[in-house]
Amino acid sequence: MNISIVNSKKSIIQLVLFLTINALYILKYVSRTGFNPYLALSIYLLLFLIFFGVYIRTQKITEKAYKFIYWGLITVMIAAISVLLIAIDPNTIRVDRWSALTFFWDSIFQGKYPYATHTHVSVTNFASPFPLWHLMMLPFYLLKDVGTELIFFLIFLALTLKYYFSTYRKSLFYILLLCISPAYWWEIAARSDGMSNAWLVFIIILWLDKSNRNLSNSFAIGALICGIIASTRFSALLPLALFFFQPYLKLSVKQKIYFPIIVFCIALISFLPFIFWDTNTWIFFSRNPFMSQTGNGNIYTLIIMIALGLILALKWKNIKQFFFVTTIFIFLFMLFAQIMRIVSAGEGNLFSDAICDISYFNLSMPYFLAYFTTTLNTQQ
Repeated sequence: MNISIVNSKKSIIQLVLFLTINALYILKYVSRTGFNPYLALSIYLLLFLIFFGVYIRTQKITEKAYKFIYWGLITVMIAAISVLLIAIDPNTIRVDRWSALTFFWDSIFQGKYPYATHTHVSVTNFASPFPLWHLMMLPFYLLKDVGTELIFFLIFLALTLKYYFSTYRKSLFYILLLCISPAYWWEIAARSDGMSNAWLVFIIILWLDKSNRNLSNSFAIGALICGIIASTRFSALLPLALFFFQPYLKLSVKQKIYFPIIVFCIALISFLPFIFWDTNTWIFFSRNPFMSQTGNGNIYTLIIMIALGLILALKWKNIKQFFFVTTIFIFLFMLFAQIMRIVSAGEGNLFSDAICDISYFNLSMPYFLAYFTTTLNTQQ
């Protein structure tokens, strides 16, 4: 069997970065339990390498068996997520992504301006997701726990992986890597919606690639998708920018002008109810989600990352290369942003809760896993 998955420099880089992200979670959170975090990390790395080596060498397992294992694992993961949602009191969590979503809709139904409502963590923390993402989370809010969105997106992801990769062997490899990632289970324990937002964009990109859609043959769909994603979070636009930049350059001058206008107008529509919420005080301009999403930024980091993004966006030639450049770009973007926060604060490190948020590294996770999976040979 071809096991080139670990034989190239790019694969090694991906593997190191993937393990680095998970190591950050182990070192940061295991230490709070009293268990030696370095011992935990050593055990994790050993088990991961054993799994990785065994799986890529698996033989004589039928597709039917992979199918059974795949949906069996998904069922177990759903059960584990459900147990964690029941067992963990969200009010004891020092991560406020769940309350940013919940309190937003609490305020809406009480007739209050939602972006002025602080979260359960601090009176200085406010909801940062854009309006359309809040709307997508409404069904889960109505289920009395926005954390249930984690189950929905796992199922959505599982169905999409089989659709895209066609084989259960590759789909299972992706889900297994996800299942043994501490970074993912932190998302579950914290009831975070950050990775779910990333899954949504990732799933859309898989659909675009599978159906061979791009701006040249699906201009309206591409503009609509970008406008919708722009109405969820700024960070969600990063993979789409890398994906669409090359085809954008091939558009006519008229389409080049129309595209950003359409995207802006679609995003603007989602904000209009909040812009005109109070025309006496125009509260939107003193308290809005942009203040939270750009408050952690740095102009120098932004300039450097835009330049790097433009270079990387022109580099990829196939979907595997796209997965590679996307992981590199998102990882470096988040790393530089966190470093600049430490520099600006004049203290702290990646493990300082009040300064850094390592969960942003998770936004690259879908593409790490996809890179490994596309590299996996399907031969038995």
